[in-house]
Amino acid sequence: MPFLDDAGAVAARDGDVSAADAAPDGGGKAGFQKVQATLAPPGTARFNLDGLAFEAPAGSAIVAAIARDVDGDGQKDVVAWTQPAGGGGGELRYYKGAGGKEVLAGRAVTGTTAGTDVTLPAPCVAKPAPTMLVLVGPHSVALDLRPACGEGAPTPRRFVFAAFAPTPSIRWSARVAEPPPGFGFTLEVDAPDADGDGVDDPTFVLGVEGGGSPWEPGDRLTAKLPYWDRPAGLSRDRNYPERSLQGLAGQAAARAGKKGSAVQAIALVRRLRILHGAICAEGGAPWLEIGSERGVSCGASKALEDAGFAEVKAAIANNDLISATATRERLSVASVARTGKTRSEIDKAIEAASHAHWGTSREAKDAKLAPHTPSKGAPAWGALAFEPSGKLLVRTTTAVVRVDPVTLDEKEADDVPSWPWEVALPGKDARLSSVLDPCDAPHLAARVAGHDVPTGAALLPLPMLPPMAPNRCAGGGATFPTVPVSWGASGLYALVAHEPVLIPATVTTESGARATGTLPGPNAPVSGPFVFGAPRSPNGSWLVVPTRFGVLRRDDSAGGASSLVRTKELEGLYPSLRECAIADGGGRIACVRENKVVVIYATSGGGVDADSGGGIDASAGDD
Repeated sequence: MPFLDDAGAVAARDGDVSAADAAPDGGGKAGFQKVQATLAPPGTARFNLDGLAFEAPAGSAIVAAIARDVDGDGQKDVVAWTQPAGGGGGELRYYKGAGGKEVLAGRAVTGTTAGTDVTLPAPCVAKPAPTMLVLVGPHSVALDLRPACGEGAPTPRRFVFAAFAPTPSIRWSARVAEPPPGFGFTLEVDAPDADGDGVDDPTFVLGVEGGGSPWEPGDRLTAKLPYWDRPAGLSRDRNYPERSLQGLAGQAAARAGKKGSAVQAIALVRRLRILHGAICAEGGAPWLEIGSERGVSCGASKALEDAGFAEVKAAIANNDLISATATRERLSVASVARTGKTRSEIDKAIEAASHAHWGTSREAKDAKLAPHTPSKGAPAWGALAFEPSGKLLVRTTTAVVRVDPVTLDEKEADDVPSWPWEVALPGKDARLSSVLDPCDAPHLAARVAGHDVPTGAALLPLPMLPPMAPNRCAGGGATFPTVPVSWGASGLYALVAHEPVLIPATVTTESGARATGTLPGPNAPVSGPFVFGAPRSPNGSWLVVPTRFGVLRRDDSAGGASSLVRTKELEGLYPSLRECAIADGGGRIACVRENKVVVIYATSGGGVDADSGGGIDASAGDD
């Protein structure tokens, strides 16, 4: 296509984020009054519009037309979309005014690709609508072709911008993929003469609206993509769409610090991430292709980083430190800017909100039998579990071993049967085999497989966004570490990449629809009985999650109060901990690291935990 992406040699029209950029729906400013097309009767080969008679090429029919002076010579012209009655092909045609009621013979408007930007494959035809052809500037039109292909293979929607001054040509074109079910992708254009050179300068407004399962519909969000029309072609203002996204991130930040609006901030950030993924090449799976490029080059987005900070603050306002730390980890993807100051502020906010307790840790170096979980990355019940007595159980390849958490002496637990590692759906011959990115939708999905699944396997949508990154689905859908916690009335409480989610216990609902996951309320307690191998205490009060900041423990019996447990021996190594378990009272934690058991001795609330089984007071003060 005849346009250039540059660094913005000409200054942007607005020096700051405009009110329109910051508005959820993109706002709008008064300006040129757009004109929609007039539809011709079906099969019309010759049409008269505003006194101007014109004809379609042989074998084609006129679908929609506009009569205006589009080239600026004072004579009314006609721009029309024509297509063969049987489908396929199609042309944007220009009939130059010749004075009075006369127009010259029509000709196809093309770009550097000789008109293929608007050609549809047979048997597809463009659906007639007044909005399919719109005068968007004094000398330019937008052509929006939404194809209907009958029994033929579907083809993407086409969106074309054509200008007629100084010469008629297609300046910009895009193919727009069908968005996921429930979502809408809007593409509009305003084309005023922004720099006063007599040539229309288009600003495309790209928007996401609606929301399909498992998402609820939300506000329509838009981002701008302005260009200047230069003699060499279109030149993009590289401040956008980032500037529009920053306006939305600013709104999320304004709502994040207050508990009453924190949930709204999180929802806004989620839709901002969907919008970024729909537009930007860095999002991994954009919904549009411009020329021959998939998506818009957006670079590493500061708006996504700021939005992530807002999400962290919103989680902290809701006392939900597990979600706050999970959000911090999501910011490591390549599509997000890495700003030292912002990252430092995020980390300080999390550490300030989560009081730290220092303890000590010991590794069972001389263990006779290693913990065993043959999951190969699948969701699995871990190899460790505390008993109410405070003793630690370790599942091995051949037996269950009971470990004294003080001396680390071990002996076989003949009275405890080995527990399964597979996560089976209650009462069904089916199991949770993975949580993955299905690649065709802006959500993760739980893969459930087994004889009780009608098709053998099914993907259940989860209300969690995949990482919107350039390598998304490059080698197939990625899988995500999933730690099961407990089956309750609403499904399996699980931690997917450390973030809480409820995975349904059935494949279909009572109405026959596909079941979808839900999100627990902010910092909501885990429901359901204790399960061996869960990161939970036997009495159900405590939940433990390893994070980069330390081992986070949450006390559901105390309203979800959370704290970090840290030890000098494990500083910098916390992310390597897995399959963690926690004792009643929260004073002892055990995890697997490099196929060995590590026991952490901590205090609860600054003193020795009375329920820790007589454990050692190994604290060295609070951080």
